[in-house]
Amino acid sequence: MRVGDLRQSYRGFDSLYRRHVEDAKFGVVKGPEFPLLKERLTFVRHLLKEHRDLSRKKRTELIQTLLSKDDIRNSRQVIPKPDKDKAARRPSLVSRFTAGSSWPKGTDEESLRKEMKDMANSISDADFLLELKGIDDEDLKAPTQEAVDLAHTQLSLSIDATVKKMTPVVLQMQQDESKNAIQQQVEMEQRNALHGALVNFIRDVNKNSAGRRTSWVWYSCQGF
Repeated sequence: MRVGDLRQSYRGFDSLYRRHVEDAKFGVVKGPEFPLLKERLTFVRHLLKEHRDLSRKKRTELIQTLLSKDDIRNSRQVIPKPDKDKAARRPSLVSRFTAGSSWPKGTDEESLRKEMKDMANSISDADFLLELKGIDDEDLKAPTQEAVDLAHTQLSLSIDATVKKMTPVVLQMQQDESKNAIQQQVEMEQRNALHGALVNFIRDVNKNSAGRRTSWVWYSCQGF
């Protein structure tokens, strides 16, 4: 049965379905790998937009380094240093990180990771995946496809888990509805049978009463 059929057949199915779908949160891709890849892809795309004049070699090196290594410290050498005027007008952790700040070694890296995470969290997983459809960059083709595959795999697992969770509840709902339908049918048949018996009883009473009246009239005519 399709969802529409279940909605029409069972009154409580619609609220049950909406509750399970909302709890499943299909709009969020689960698993640890996708969020990390999303952060790095979002960050790389941001840098590529900020530095459109990169040479092909530098561009490829930037993409490969940031997407293949989790160590932000090693990416300091490949992240382009921002224009001084732009950095002065719009300072960011990226500019301070690439310029080599005087902060303790772990501090700027941790802050940059947080900025990357915030940047990725500013866009929903669904919108992020939609944006990936428009990417035709050969250097980003493999990680883009990896992100899409991860999302499809996790979504498939989430759907299977939700269906598995709903199945016994829906089956119980079907059983309850069937029991109610059978009970109503039995009660209706009992009422019909009782009504038929009552009609027959009244008919017999009327028949017997009519017979007694006929006998009384006959006896009266005979002078009894």
